[in-house]
Amino acid sequence: MLRIKDLNAFYGQSHILHDVSLHIPPGGRVSVLGRNGAGKTTLLKSITNSGPRAAGEVAYLDRMLGATPWFKRARLGIALVPEDRRIFTHITVEENIELAGFGASRERPALPVARILERFPMLQPLRERFGGQLSGGQQQMLAVARAIAARPRLLLLDEPTEGLAPVIVEELAAIVSSICAEEGISLLLVEQNIWFARKCTDRLYVLDTGRVVFEGDWAVFDANEDIRNKHLAVA
Repeated sequence: MLRIKDLNAFYGQSHILHDVSLHIPPGGRVSVLGRNGAGKTTLLKSITNSGPRAAGEVAYLDRMLGATPWFKRARLGIALVPEDRRIFTHITVEENIELAGFGASRERPALPVARILERFPMLQPLRERFGGQLSGGQQQMLAVARAIAARPRLLLLDEPTEGLAPVIVEELAAIVSSICAEEGISLLLVEQNIWFARKCTDRLYVLDTGRVVFEGDWAVFDANEDIRNKHLAVA
């Protein structure tokens, strides 16, 4: 599905990612953990070609993406939910979800709005409400719902639990896990919430100062307490 090899990313003269390699098989669900400033968001933006200058190999569906612009990557089935959500505040919840149709492909047409609202019960009573009238948790649900409505092959989530109440985090974990399984969506999740990452994914990478310092499944991670203490604990 997605193969990254020796990826380096830069903002101006600042070298953010250093020879990062990562693999997600078809249907795979992978987390990237790390402290603030570890390079997690830069990794997602490098995959979507939406910010940093990147060098290295990014292959998607056995196709080298090279300089493919971000909008063509979206058409290929890559959907990003950014940390700041980017919902449209001046249109309704239903209209936000309908816009996903512009990012869908002929092979995987967008899911009907009614079906999406069934899977996101928090949004059902809010379908006529403007995006700007939603709470932070509701906006996050809408951002994820809109991305999933496009039926991507690969879903990228950037810190989806930040600032959310625990009950919403639990609901979002259940929704993401079930829909990815049912729709055959691969997932790359950038997170600091280890509980949420564990619920949604099978494997993980840990980034520290732009370098991969751990790769494995959750059982291997749990057996390496030093990784958590050295690279994830807040000093």
